[in-house]
Amino acid sequence: MVTGVYRKFPMAAIRPPPDPARHAMDTGKLGDLADSIAAEGLHQPVGLVLDVDGDGATLAWGHRRLLAHRLLRAEYIDAKVFPHGTDLELARWSENGQRDDLNPLEEAGEVRRFLDRGYPLAHISRMFRRSEAWTKDRLALLELPDDLKACITDKSLPLAVVSVLRDVDHAGYRESLIREAVANGATSAVAEVWSAHYLAERTRIISNHVTVEQMIAERASFVITVPCEWCGEAAPIEKSRTWRLCDGCHAEVSRARAEAMAENR
Repeated sequence: MVTGVYRKFPMAAIRPPPDPARHAMDTGKLGDLADSIAAEGLHQPVGLVLDVDGDGATLAWGHRRLLAHRLLRAEYIDAKVFPHGTDLELARWSENGQRDDLNPLEEAGEVRRFLDRGYPLAHISRMFRRSEAWTKDRLALLELPDDLKACITDKSLPLAVVSVLRDVDHAGYRESLIREAVANGATSAVAEVWSAHYLAERTRIISNHVTVEQMIAERASFVITVPCEWCGEAAPIEKSRTWRLCDGCHAEVSRARAEAMAENR
């Protein structure tokens, strides 16, 4: 585990990170952060790795805090300073890896950086205190088309919906689904129906035998049903729900279902 010392560091001697973990910068929120720092001071220091001469440093974490200080024309900033030679990625992970406010794409970027440096997936998973399945899922996000990546960055769609829509590989039709999902707050179950409809008709739209508008018009009539495990009636999948029950509660529900079925005979 890397360690550092706390001190005030001159702003003019700090260089930005070569590959920041956080890519999206909301200018409005940055202004709000600057106002907060001006009123209350900096609650969490930035992280720096010293140059060989000790006069300058490279930012390891706290890019937004650094930019907010520049908006305030501050001469110094509170920092946790690591010695020259400290691994920049490990220093950054010592702070970012413990946080939960990075979006999934930013987390994926952190995983990718460690993977590119030769760290095994199992080791990266332990560093992030996650399963290997989580690590692989994060890496897969880097292969998403740009429109779905944007939905993750701006949080306009839940990750579960994005994960389903990745199967729609027709850009124009996927764009229409994204618009509808954002406008109507589609759930992953609804997105699964859309995806299944697209995959069933993919050959027609890819070969230009049907237009995006026709696909949209036909989508309303495409229904996937599943049997209700209580009453046995078929229900549209987007109208169904999945429960996870402990063994005791499952037994209670099963008994109640059996009693209800007996009464209805």
